[in-house]
Amino acid sequence: MASSSGNGSADFRIRIESTGDTFDVSPDQSILNTLREHGYAVESSCTSGLCGVCRVRYLEGEPDHRDLVLSKEEKTEYLTSCISRCKSEEIVLDLPPPNSDGPIVTPEKPLAIVDQSICVACLTCVRACTYGAATINSDAIGVGGIVGAATVDADECSGCGLCAAACPTGAISMTLFSDSDVISEVGALFSPDRFSSTGTEGRPLSEPWIVSFCCPHSAPSVKAFGDNTTAQPPVGLDIIEMPCTGRIDNLHLMRTFEDGADGVIVSGCEPGRCYHSTGNLNAEKRTDRVRGWLDEVGLGSERVRMVHLPQRDGEAPFAEAANSLANAVRELGPNPLRVPRDVESATVADQPSPEDKVLAELGLL
Repeated sequence: MASSSGNGSADFRIRIESTGDTFDVSPDQSILNTLREHGYAVESSCTSGLCGVCRVRYLEGEPDHRDLVLSKEEKTEYLTSCISRCKSEEIVLDLPPPNSDGPIVTPEKPLAIVDQSICVACLTCVRACTYGAATINSDAIGVGGIVGAATVDADECSGCGLCAAACPTGAISMTLFSDSDVISEVGALFSPDRFSSTGTEGRPLSEPWIVSFCCPHSAPSVKAFGDNTTAQPPVGLDIIEMPCTGRIDNLHLMRTFEDGADGVIVSGCEPGRCYHSTGNLNAEKRTDRVRGWLDEVGLGSERVRMVHLPQRDGEAPFAEAANSLANAVRELGPNPLRVPRDVESATVADQPSPEDKVLAELGLL
């Protein structure tokens, strides 16, 4: 029987039924990381107790469930290894033997990074961070030589992106889900080849095309709607998953319309249920702000909305929101910034493009 004594300050112990291996889990370690460290391959995604990908069956012991995804019935049989703890001294897990003797490589997670040369030490990131990862380093030099600049503790950072979306100077970016990453993903969705005015090639202009930005918790409900090809009338849907809706920036939403979306739905957790505390509330404020901008430039505020989905069975609420948005788009008409491939541009070379007109209205040109 293999065993691990950890650092001598175990919080609890896990035992693998198939091998008899026992491992101590220290207070600063997760069950998931402990298993991977000893060669047990467990899939994961959000590592925040929101998706359920890392769930493991337990046979004995009493878990301390801290996830937001398992049902009451599921919790009698499974635990989420990324975030669950244990109320008993030992818990027995139903896992096959490890495939190798080496550790399992942990997938890269997004981290916030600071360009201190453009930081003004405004404390916005400190207030936005719900984990205490963002602080002001009084020894660092910020923009213009001011004393003090933000820094982010990588060990404490959850990768939610709330600080990056809130930073007024753009000093904070992300190793994953950076502004350029999100804008590139949006841009790839919309090319003239995907649409036509006749519908003979590509998608017809008359068919609403919606983009949903969603968090890991709401993603299954959004995907369920997107996978339903029998919906009538049809609604096109593209999905962009974010670490949290709080990562969504005004820039991301406006670029989605600039690239050709007819409508945008921001799909997040219910108020009070966001794993990152205020991410969904921040996203709703930004969505409301973009609604005002869309009215100002003539696209119509009804093209964007926020929907809060329950922990489970969110398919129906999302379908209702998506169909409501599609009906609004049918009333407003297709996004005029989307150019079908079989319609030649009538823009004269020395005249501003539709995209430039929108940016100019917003004072971004």
